[in-house]
Amino acid sequence: MMTPASFPAIAFVPFFSTDMIIMLGLLMVPVLLLYLYIVVSEEAFELAGLKAWAALLMTLGALAGSFIDIPFMTIDGVTLAVNAGGCLIPLMISAELLARDRVEKGPAILAILLVAAISYYFSVPTPETGILMPFYIAPLAGAFAGILFTRAGIAAAGTAYIGGAMGTLLGADIFHLLTPGTVAHIAGGKAAVLSIGGAGVFDGIFLTGIFAVFLAAVVAHRIRNNEADGNKAHLGRDK
Repeated sequence: MMTPASFPAIAFVPFFSTDMIIMLGLLMVPVLLLYLYIVVSEEAFELAGLKAWAALLMTLGALAGSFIDIPFMTIDGVTLAVNAGGCLIPLMISAELLARDRVEKGPAILAILLVAAISYYFSVPTPETGILMPFYIAPLAGAFAGILFTRAGIAAAGTAYIGGAMGTLLGADIFHLLTPGTVAHIAGGKAAVLSIGGAGVFDGIFLTGIFAVFLAAVVAHRIRNNEADGNKAHLGRDK
């Protein structure tokens, strides 16, 4: 009579408990978001016209600079400062694109003025909070300006970045801060620090430039392709 062979039982003992796995998963979320931010930002800067090493340097600089506020003056007990990540880095990127002729100065200036006017109109100084504006306004305005003033040319993405970032900085922040009574209104009668560029790397100024680049690059590329297809079709009919 044959009997089935018996094998020793194998018990799988987890190295981590369920709670530890959940905790590790939660810890991975900000790491993945940080990685996504770096990849997306670097790609946007390359589309705008920066070289790969410069794009990475600017991305990391914006991330580190988001924690740095540099005071420059005090008005009625309210300290005004600039944020390195949300203000100075976008200024440096814009200056780099202009200095290396990645974009033309005329279209860039027009884009800045258009976005500044739109940003000033839609932004609202709010007591004890800051200057608020719907997030989608400035990126759409920047992309539109970049496409409009370059006629959907290859410099559309770079022009959209400069227009979106500098236009928002000028219209939403600086123009409002220069308006009499705005600083005291935002501070709400209390001692406060108002930082231009505000929340740094996640501020609307920085992210506006990123999203404006992608919008302008995609739309301008599609417009150029459609024009090329139309020209080919026209030449085909002429033959």
